[in-house]
Amino acid sequence: MPYDHRPWQPGNAYFFSAHLRDRQSRLLIEQAQGLRLAFRVAQLARPFRINAIVVLPDHLHGVWTLPEGDDDGHRRWTQIQAIFDRQLPGMPPRAVLRRDRTARPLWHSGFREHRILDAEDFDRHVAYVHQNPVRHGHVREAAEWPYSSIHRIARGDGPC
Repeated sequence: MPYDHRPWQPGNAYFFSAHLRDRQSRLLIEQAQGLRLAFRVAQLARPFRINAIVVLPDHLHGVWTLPEGDDDGHRRWTQIQAIFDRQLPGMPPRAVLRRDRTARPLWHSGFREHRILDAEDFDRHVAYVHQNPVRHGHVREAAEWPYSSIHRIARGDGPC
């Protein structure tokens, strides 16, 4: 579901999913370090807490919390995409992709998001995030998937 420009609410937690256009791609796990860097750079520029995240070959899911007084979750995600895209060898800049309609952007134009309603909804979405590699048949146990925040939570490190 594309982003429908509903206002994000300051201090709230959100579940989100983002997909690459190429559903056969393995780019996100092949370039996991670059994606991690993109998230860290975006967090430095516009802080937010990553409560849970999982990166699969062609898509990712996460739960993050915006700071009090800040409702700009959409801009954070577009910044993460732009930072990640710029790091990829051979990828034209996003501005070029916008002008050249024959070039297909890396990501689907929008991303799915859902405002977390309460503690039960939060727990359900964090579990969904962490179980996703199992659902897709990548591993038998969620803790076996290396591209997941489940390891931080299991160690007691808390959110990213």
